[in-house]
Order: sequence, then C-alpha cells, then structure tokens
Amino acid sequence: MDSSDIMALFSDRKSKCYHRRGRERYYTTEHHCFLRYEHPREYGKEEFLQCELFCRTRSWTGDHHRREHPPFLNLGLVHSGETAIRCGSFYAMAKAGDLFFLAPDTEYEILTPHLCDRSAALISGPLLRAITAESGLTDHPVLTLPAPEIPGRMLESLGDLLPESSRPAVRRKISNLCFELIQYLHAPDVRSPLPENLKRVLEKIGREYDMPLRGEALAREAGISESGLLRLFRRHLGSTPHRYLTEIRMRQAARMLEQHTLSVKEIASRVGYENALNFSTAFRKTFGRSPKLFSAGSVPDESSGDPE
Repeated sequence: MDSSDIMALFSDRKSKCYHRRGRERYYTTEHHCFLRYEHPREYGKEEFLQCELFCRTRSWTGDHHRREHPPFLNLGLVHSGETAIRCGSFYAMAKAGDLFFLAPDTEYEILTPHLCDRSAALISGPLLRAITAESGLTDHPVLTLPAPEIPGRMLESLGDLLPESSRPAVRRKISNLCFELIQYLHAPDVRSPLPENLKRVLEKIGREYDMPLRGEALAREAGISESGLLRLFRRHLGSTPHRYLTEIRMRQAARMLEQHTLSVKEIASRVGYENALNFSTAFRKTFGRSPKLFSAGSVPDESSGDPE
C-alpha cells in the first residue's frame, strides 16, 4: 500500500473531540478493548521523564485517534495486524514488529484498517522535548527495528512498574527506563548472532512448547548448567527460559482462541498446560483478560464500537 492509499484511509474521518486545552485537541472513534491498562499511582517532581500510561489494546476496523499538539511522546509497538499512521504530511503503515514514535507538539492520527494488537506508552517530563529533538527520531515516525522484542520488553516493564509508582525508587526506575527506551530507538543494539547453543534451545521451545519443558532439559540441550542458560537468556534476550516459554505458549493460545474451533481446556492442553486453571491464570497475566473474554472480543460487532 503506497502513501496515497494510506492517505485515502484518513479522508472524511469525523472522530469525536474529547479533550480541549490551549492548542491541545484530542479526537477518537473507539473500536477497541484494553487487554492491559496501567496508570502511575503517583507522580514525582524529581524525575526528568515520566510514563503517564501503558496499555495493550486490541483494535478493530475504524479505530481512530487524532491528537494535536500533545505534551507527551507516544511510543507504540505493533504486535499483529497493521496500524496506519499520519504524522504531519507523513503517511505510513506500521506492520507487526514496527514501532511508531509520535513526538510531542506534533499533530498525528492513528487508524486501524483491520484487526490489530499493539502496545503503547505515553512519556512526559521536563527533559522530553530536548531528548526527542536530540534523538533524531522525529523525522521517522515508523521504525523497523532489528530486534523489536527488546523495546517490547521495555514497554511491558513500564507497565509492570507503574502500579508501584508510589515508591520513589520505582519512579526513578521508570524514569531511567523511559530514557533507555528512547536511547535504544536512537541507536538500536545490533547484536551479534545468537550463540548456537541458545539457538538450539529456542528451536526446541518452538517445536515442543506443548511439552512439559523444564529448566534442566533446556540446559542439557544447550550443553551448559541451568545458571549458565539463565545468563544466556538474560544477555541475549533480556528474558528467562520460563518467561520465554510462557510467551510462546500464550501467543500460540491467542491464535487458537481467535479461530474459535477449540475449547479453552483443549487449547490449554495443546500449549502444554495439564491444568486449565493454571493456563487461564497465565493467560490473564499476559493479556489482562481471561481466555473466554479474549476469544469473545476477537470477533466483535463493529457497529457496536467497544465491546466492553
């Protein structure tokens, strides 16, 4: 799809204005549900950068957001589907694995042409404008990164920290993580190829995620100790073997739920869970809702808007 086709998607959009203050104008037509939604419990005046919101959403055709001169940076990562972006006169389609970087004091629109899952964080603070200007990213609203899972984990970490933001130490962590995220986008870490033994482990997980894989079995596959395998995962993936396995299982489960052909119990078994309750708990922790609600939300009546 070229820029003229994307431009046509935004024509005649008449979303409702829900915020006016000074030059700020925010408009929306909501066709989405929140899989996760986190606000800070407390702001601190001592932090140079702050995260005002982290969310993960599932959006349907026609979900539209327009902002004029917001004071915050909008960082988003597309997990599946596509998101159309207009920033000033720039038009692009952000696909799965792409990140959009919508700077403060700009005018932009976000539109879902079809079903799309994405995460986003809103970042503010007294140093934001200087940092975004120095980053050189303002001219590139859509970024294709060598390792999108790295900023993806940073965004998830912001979501994990926000509920504890009443603690000064946690607010400092949030501020540091916001800076690290922008810094990473400015200079992505193009890492050397993964070690062969780690590749073998990842291939094993990809093949056998439905099996009861344990740390000692994965370590044997890599030919190292469990502690050595943990160090490999943290160094190259910023994760742990258990967390990585769970992410793979949850992604596979989400795809099966979207097909509406299997029961929750059957899906739990197919992704390696003997106990459907344990599966549901892990799924809710990942997506912020139960498997049944996730499945029900994946085929909404688009005329009804937000299903929740």
